[in-house]
Amino acid sequence: MSNPRERVYTGKEIVDILNETTEYSGTPLVDAARSARTKFKSYLLNVTKNSSLSPFVYKDILRALIVTFGNLHYLDGENKLTRVKAVHGNPERTVAKLSQEDNIILPIITIHQDGAREDPTKRRYDDVIIQKTEWNQDKQKAERVIGVADVPVKLIFNINFWCKYLEDMDQLSQALRLQFNPSVLLSTPVSSSIKAFLISETNKSSTGTGDREDRVLRKSFAVEVEAFIPSPKFKVTSTGRIEKVVSELWISKK
Repeated sequence: MSNPRERVYTGKEIVDILNETTEYSGTPLVDAARSARTKFKSYLLNVTKNSSLSPFVYKDILRALIVTFGNLHYLDGENKLTRVKAVHGNPERTVAKLSQEDNIILPIITIHQDGAREDPTKRRYDDVIIQKTEWNQDKQKAERVIGVADVPVKLIFNINFWCKYLEDMDQLSQALRLQFNPSVLLSTPVSSSIKAFLISETNKSSTGTGDREDRVLRKSFAVEVEAFIPSPKFKVTSTGRIEKVVSELWISKK
């Protein structure tokens, strides 16, 4: 079975695209060039829509958050510096586990994605074709890479602290806020400069706990991550062939 992430060709050349979509009718050279650019752009947009984006973009950002905030420490009752474990989990699942299991060690940090929306401040208002030059280390030459603009998004994540003592909660809350000065820089396979911003802090502790029940304190921090969903990229070779560059992020449909 072949590797689905290997490089594949669209099977088209620029000349083939233009021949299939345009006919020479004696129009001026400038109009013909504009028509060629329009057809070429339309072809790239069609191929892009037929591509399948790997679902690892959001997951890699979540992993980066777990790594970043899984390195917070606090001083316990014996004045020992202790690292707090960070895991992926929504609040409902965490509450259920705390109620059913007695082997969960507090404090603990849970992180989950709460939503996503488009970033209008970075959005492009047209299907712009982005062109750039990248150096091919294997072939030792510069290559022309083209593609549609990446999609800007804002992802909302909730970081929940679960503690038994208020002193521990205060230490962890302070440690988290020190990370955002003013933002946290995340590194993923997509980008090494993804920024996360702290937008709110909410006390979620329950006040109805009985005297004989163990009290669990909870505080939730909403974090906004500014990122881009990458569009597929294409390489135009010296012979006019359009080659789709399939990286670790992309799987191409047959």
